[in-house]
Amino acid sequence: MITKVLMCKPTYFDIEYSINPYMDVNNKVNKEKAEEQWNYAYRVLESLGIEIVLLDPAEGCPDMTFIGDAGIVCDNKFLASNFRHAERAVEVPHYMEWMYKNGLECHTIPDNIAFEGLGDVVWFNKEVLYGYGQRSSKEALDYVLKVYPDLNLRGVLHLKDDGFYHLGLAIALIDENTVLYYPSAFTDESLEYLRQTYERRIECTEQDAKEFFVCNNIPIGNKLIMDNCTTELEEKLNHYGYEVIKTDMSEFKKSGGSVRCLILSL
Repeated sequence: MITKVLMCKPTYFDIEYSINPYMDVNNKVNKEKAEEQWNYAYRVLESLGIEIVLLDPAEGCPDMTFIGDAGIVCDNKFLASNFRHAERAVEVPHYMEWMYKNGLECHTIPDNIAFEGLGDVVWFNKEVLYGYGQRSSKEALDYVLKVYPDLNLRGVLHLKDDGFYHLGLAIALIDENTVLYYPSAFTDESLEYLRQTYERRIECTEQDAKEFFVCNNIPIGNKLIMDNCTTELEEKLNHYGYEVIKTDMSEFKKSGGSVRCLILSL
């Protein structure tokens, strides 16, 4: 379970370029509102007993607040992302510097292999799903497993919908045996694999996936922190014993991310 996370304030957050279908340079961020939303998410995490550490934001890195994409931290080792787009690659030295200063063993991936951290790796404890598609390389998985040999790989999934450029927008492991996912994001082969692998599968609608970003949630015990969801999905989650905690992420969704993107598990 998540107990400690790294976050980065949205000081420089804005839409300065477009590298996914959600981003529109004319749809500017309301910075005051974004700060309020980030602070509320921070307080929710704190109220649930999560230890929060802050990394200083860097000018020229408007998406740095989406720190979940920085890489993976596990077993006191950091595997840095190798972003497909140069606009985000400038963030990596800041992440590496923080990790080195805080005593983590740091690893990188070859320049020709795209990898975007917790955008591509969905996990609960050490149960892991890996996804690839528009912005990530299937080959990156070999490096993930080399750095973290104790991870239990449950499956490799292929994303087919451009709206789901990261696995973390299409599926969530909300406990070791339960997935919340949007079926249309995946190829038929990946969808069949999920149906054969997980007994408890909670499917969400297009509205839940694309408007509310429900798969980009933070599971803490029986609580799920997310932007919002339909009444039907909330009732389904309640039926399985989960409590939904809603945190408005409207400003961050302009850039194609939600609450899970704002934390890096330590």
